[in-house]
Amino acid sequence: GWEIRATDQGRLYYVNHNDRTTSWQPPGIDEFGELPEGWEIRRDARGRVYYVDHNSRSTTWQRPNADLLSQRRQFAAGQTTLAQAAQQHGQRSLGFSSSVEQQVEPHDDRGPLPPGWEQRQTPQGRAYYVYHPARHTQWEDPRLQDAMASVETMPLPAGWEIRSTTDGRRYFVDHNTRSTTFRDPRLDLAKRGPDKSIPQYHREFKHKVWCLHKHYCPQVQGQFKMPIRRSSLFQDSFDCIMSEHPDETGFRRLFITFQGEQGLDYGGVAREWFFLISHEMLDPMYCLFEYATANNYQLQINPNSHVNPEHLQYFRFVGRVVALAIYHKKFIDNGFTLPFYKRLLNKKLVLQDLETVDPDFYKNLYWLLNNEIDDLELGLVFTADSNEFGAVKEVELKAGGKDIEVTDANKQEYVELMANFRLKRGVEEQTEAFLMGFHEILPHQAIEFFDEREMELLLIGMAEFDVDAWEKHTIYRNYRKKDRQVAWFWEVVREFTQEQRARLLQFVTGSCRLPVGGFAELQGSNGPQPFCIERYNDHGALPRSHTCFNRLDLPPYKTKEAMKQKLTMAIEETEGFGLE
Repeated sequence: GWEIRATDQGRLYYVNHNDRTTSWQPPGIDEFGELPEGWEIRRDARGRVYYVDHNSRSTTWQRPNADLLSQRRQFAAGQTTLAQAAQQHGQRSLGFSSSVEQQVEPHDDRGPLPPGWEQRQTPQGRAYYVYHPARHTQWEDPRLQDAMASVETMPLPAGWEIRSTTDGRRYFVDHNTRSTTFRDPRLDLAKRGPDKSIPQYHREFKHKVWCLHKHYCPQVQGQFKMPIRRSSLFQDSFDCIMSEHPDETGFRRLFITFQGEQGLDYGGVAREWFFLISHEMLDPMYCLFEYATANNYQLQINPNSHVNPEHLQYFRFVGRVVALAIYHKKFIDNGFTLPFYKRLLNKKLVLQDLETVDPDFYKNLYWLLNNEIDDLELGLVFTADSNEFGAVKEVELKAGGKDIEVTDANKQEYVELMANFRLKRGVEEQTEAFLMGFHEILPHQAIEFFDEREMELLLIGMAEFDVDAWEKHTIYRNYRKKDRQVAWFWEVVREFTQEQRARLLQFVTGSCRLPVGGFAELQGSNGPQPFCIERYNDHGALPRSHTCFNRLDLPPYKTKEAMKQKLTMAIEETEGFGLE
């Protein structure tokens, strides 16, 4: 499709008959130099440059470089195990039936409970009510508006104040203890006598899932038909979903057909589609997502995605796909980083969030906070380096940052700004586009009572964990396999529910998702890293985790019961990480 011609002055130029353009540079060479073998530069109808890889018969907006080619090889290697990964994906669940029919809800003249509320019973048969967004319980039926209104008219206790979050959610400040809560303190004042025996709120993932699907995922008659070509799965899916109003895609049952294949979609085809589309989203050719690190296969937004001119529309599309998976009780195959889930939940990012995506950078900032630096002459200022396709740019963390030296007096601010930059750099627009698409299907209120670890469980589901294989591929430090604490640990794991096992794996490794090879192929920050249990000599402490090393620090508890209690508390109620 190319031809060499010469001007009247004898200067050679090149004619591309494919897109009817001319160039002084021969095919395969641009102003940055020669392209890899088999690559060609072209322009679309709007004059935008794109690149053709004749080796794989694909195109991309990103100029091929060493990083892109490495990502392509990594992506291609993953495709070789796609069939095995698909089989594992088809076996995932939430560890229970999430069907609303499985949950008993009272039916009486008062009508259904408001969104976020659930009715339960004590062992003695007395009804009480759980409000998941505020994580509290009460005897009063929330449908009795007059009773609740009487609480609203009561004065707040001394030293309390009502405020609102940025998204309008009300919370309460106790200036006496300098603490905050979503629970109205007047509820306690309104309680009488036997109300002191009300069961306290405790985390129950399955009840949150039930509330989500009951109140925010109504099933409407009809089908949303999606004819898809496997050869053009991503683009066909984009065209189908983005061409319809969100109400049309979300509320009707998905009915997906693959061109040239017979069969009715009773859920299996949709499950396969969610698996395939989640892999397509990672294709480096779209420049949308990247792995967190070389050995951390959780996804984060690619800060260089802007090389794809349509990237914001694609992120909006991905947001809709993720919300549709939740809405229709399906799973995606690739999970995101925990900081990404926190952004989805509108939660503040903190320094500890860095450990899951960049443990070395986290250690450096942690060291800076915990050591005196004024006499070390580190030469640090309030700037950060941003790498864009190999070109390093200096970015000020605050106005005039390049002239502000980091000292012991201001290092706390520096660390907070640097951690925030590292977690958000170059992805603000993409995140907003993703959230726009997500909230077009599900409002923020639908997921606000989940935490970031529960969001991972909700999105990628839980595998059936082979505890025997888990034990076989575990190593020990300062413990022996025959020690009673080790024996108790595996007895406790076998007694755990499927959800608790997933939480344990999530607590220690940072993700509830196993690689295709199972426990034998767990990855750490520096490559293959088996599950590890190390003795931690503090009998009264909770177990600690080091996610970059897949390591659990387990104190030598005196009884199995004490171990189970402490381990359960650690995996269900704590969010902190240890540090090497």
